[in-house]
Amino acid sequence: MYLAITPREWGLKIPDDKGMNSVKKVLGISYQEIQKRCKNAVYEFLDRLYDEKENALHHFYRADVKHFGEFDSGNFLMAINYIIMYDCYQDIKMIEKAENCFKWAYNKCTEIQPMFTWQGGVRDGFKSTELYLKYTGDAMWTCLALYERLKKEEYLFYAKQFHNFVKQARKAGFKYKYNTDLYQWSDRGFCWRAFGYPIIAYLEYFNVTGEEKYLEHAIAWGEHGLTLQDKNGAFYLIDGEFWNSDLTATEIRGLVSLYKVTGMKKFLRSAIRYADWVIKYQREDGAWPVGIDTDNEICAPNVGPGDVSNILISLVYLHDVTKERRYLESAIKATKYSLAMQAVEDGRYPLFLDDRNVKWGFWSWEPLYDYTLSGDQSVHHIRALMLIADYLGNLDSGRY
Repeated sequence: MYLAITPREWGLKIPDDKGMNSVKKVLGISYQEIQKRCKNAVYEFLDRLYDEKENALHHFYRADVKHFGEFDSGNFLMAINYIIMYDCYQDIKMIEKAENCFKWAYNKCTEIQPMFTWQGGVRDGFKSTELYLKYTGDAMWTCLALYERLKKEEYLFYAKQFHNFVKQARKAGFKYKYNTDLYQWSDRGFCWRAFGYPIIAYLEYFNVTGEEKYLEHAIAWGEHGLTLQDKNGAFYLIDGEFWNSDLTATEIRGLVSLYKVTGMKKFLRSAIRYADWVIKYQREDGAWPVGIDTDNEICAPNVGPGDVSNILISLVYLHDVTKERRYLESAIKATKYSLAMQAVEDGRYPLFLDDRNVKWGFWSWEPLYDYTLSGDQSVHHIRALMLIADYLGNLDSGRY
């Protein structure tokens, strides 16, 4: 449940006719159309990024120059697209491709040299000497998701390696990046203080194994996260100076999950304060800018559309706990933005649709900037769209 991969993990059933009608009324699109869009985003768009020789996904496709991006650690996160489809349609080919993507990234992007104490860290695509806690979190999530579905013991071995890196990060004073050339941990520079990733990873690990030590690790990262919260409720998780839309969804969901598991209200209060601050900066079209500084001025006005969808997942999660209407209303606005950013005829940017590699994908930036569509964006969009459709369709009143 903590990984928020499919609505079934939340105990949501497929809505009845009344629920489906409610989805159409609220979102302006039918439940069936949402399912079609999500399926096509994987079977039509994402699968064209899959290379049969590499058994891995290109990170993106750039439409204006017809260029496929590199293979990188994004395969850990992008593999979840395939896991979603496996859950929905029980398509064995989908889980096989998810495994292939995971193993490619494990073999190519993970430090697994037995002599190194930082074994289990995942490398940055730009600087191969830097290992990131955030990317290691992606790896751990996908690893545990595959274990839960396939029960292959090898995934518990991989998870233990990722845990080793995250544990070393905690011992170093809750750091987020390790430089293998300098033998040095840091939390400054080009670095995300993504404390929500280890929280969710460890809660899932605890759920899988029942071992209390993993719950203790989750709580420790949550306690650390509380120390980073500004008095206004925001988390400026890049150098303590900048809020970033990519460092929002996991932190909210991680804190709420900790509350649900431990009953400690301080985690829920923190999540509420953060979500309330975030909602203040939501645009009328449902999106958020990428970056805001500590003066609360927008310093990066572009939008990362996948971040918007990821945030809406956590707002739905918070609404489920608090029943506060503002979180669901914000999520609904974000949903309409997410739908608009799909490369389809009625989307905001119906461009290059005659290119078979474009249609059904989601644009990576808005404004379009570099005309890329990426698999790590689609994983947030389809999780979010499927979740909110089932959530709205399952609300007792039939309305939000």
